[in-house]
Amino acid sequence: MDALEPPDAQLWPRVLEGDGRAFGVLFDRHRDRVHSHIRRLVHDSGEAEDLTAAAFLELWRRRHSARVVDESLLPWLLVTAGNVVSNANRARRRYRRFLAALPSPAVQPDHADHVAARLDLEPRVRQLLAAIADLPLADQRLIVLTALEGLTLQQASEVTGISYGAAKTRLSRARSRLGSVLANELGVTS
Repeated sequence: MDALEPPDAQLWPRVLEGDGRAFGVLFDRHRDRVHSHIRRLVHDSGEAEDLTAAAFLELWRRRHSARVVDESLLPWLLVTAGNVVSNANRARRRYRRFLAALPSPAVQPDHADHVAARLDLEPRVRQLLAAIADLPLADQRLIVLTALEGLTLQQASEVTGISYGAAKTRLSRARSRLGSVLANELGVTS
């Protein structure tokens, strides 16, 4: 105890009147002992810090019912710290029981697996994707925007910055190329 500060029994009435400085002196005086006590009970320094703060919060919250024993609040704080630890342990157990009681989540199949399986099963799709990848980038964009994304040719031409006439020509040539590539891949003759 600091020789310049009065004992707890003299500080406590000031705390009850709302003197924050007096409460700060009590906190500084007993914090390490309360923390050590809690640390022995929880074996985790981070949790001990939180529970120490909770014990002092309880001191403030229940200040009108806290008792000074032999001129000190430390005995009351140590009992309160033990109660705070018990409450935290009880809450942790309830939370674990709650989690254990929840039904296991249903396994949701990954849509990507289904798509990948279809791609593996459908060689035409793989061939089509390879043929699209061989097209010039502007043609690829037009194919994707019109055939897959559902845009009109006018919308696709505006978005890509290609004139409508040029887009129409590019798309026609790309479709012809894709048709001939697929026909060759599948052994179809015209």
